[in-house]
Amino acid sequence: MTLDRDPRHPARRQYVLKLDRRAEPSRAALSGRVENLATGQAFEFSDVESLLEGLARDLAAPVDRNDA
Repeated sequence: MTLDRDPRHPARRQYVLKLDRRAEPSRAALSGRVENLATGQAFEFSDVESLLEGLARDLAAPVDRNDA
């Protein structure tokens, strides 16, 4: 077995999404918290726009080779 050095879903891009108990995705009412599993960095969001902004910000951050 060979280790894929460029995996399709790298650990650096794995997240845990925790929705607030008041979130109603069917009405596009999203709020909660997202945590990057590799880095431990987290952010809270209050709507879809802030969720996407937070993900974009996290993905734009420099990659520490230990987190890749």
